[in-house]
Amino acid sequence: MAGRRQRSSVSQEDYLKAILEMEQEDQVPNGARLSDELGVTPPAVTAALKRMARHGTVRLEARGRIELTRKGRELAGHLILRHQLAEKLLVEVLGMSWTRVHDEAEKLEHAISPELEQLLLKHFGTDTTCPHGAPLSGGLAALKRTEKARPLSEVPAGQRVEILCVFEKDRRFLDYLDQRRLRPGTRLVVEHRDYDEAQLVVAGKTVHLGKNATERIWVKPWAA
Repeated sequence: MAGRRQRSSVSQEDYLKAILEMEQEDQVPNGARLSDELGVTPPAVTAALKRMARHGTVRLEARGRIELTRKGRELAGHLILRHQLAEKLLVEVLGMSWTRVHDEAEKLEHAISPELEQLLLKHFGTDTTCPHGAPLSGGLAALKRTEKARPLSEVPAGQRVEILCVFEKDRRFLDYLDQRRLRPGTRLVVEHRDYDEAQLVVAGKTVHLGKNATERIWVKPWAA
């Protein structure tokens, strides 16, 4: 996850969502990662986590590890779902680019009531994904259980794959991918790869991506 600019105010919901997203992406939640992800100082993170522990939404474990309680996990799950629903609303109803919806959805997610959440779920359905390709509420953990998904960084040369999901929030990176047609649903061929870079063929054009980028793109096999 890319670091964020310093923010003056971060809600408990933001912390809970960030912790759950780290878990879903197989990262160990801790204060340093939260500070980087949310753009707040380490002392502010420490104070917030202590308040959250008193409120019963997190447990502070040994070596700085943070565990969500059942209450905290439920709150975080709903916020992630509302964020994804807000993104779908912006893209599928209002026509905003999938590369630009994250920041707007960050604002809208806190304003979505339980009633509106259910209406949006009824409208879009539950067996669907966000505009970036992640299953609703399941994130990377859910993706791993479906369709033989794996990161593009693990696909050997010569294989054909289809992009399932892009796990990234940075708009510049998403714009870079979109300009090269690297978006959910795109089919491509891994033409060549070494440790640092993959050479792809996308719609007849050659695209080079570094290892960090290919780790953020999850794909499934595609039989031509």
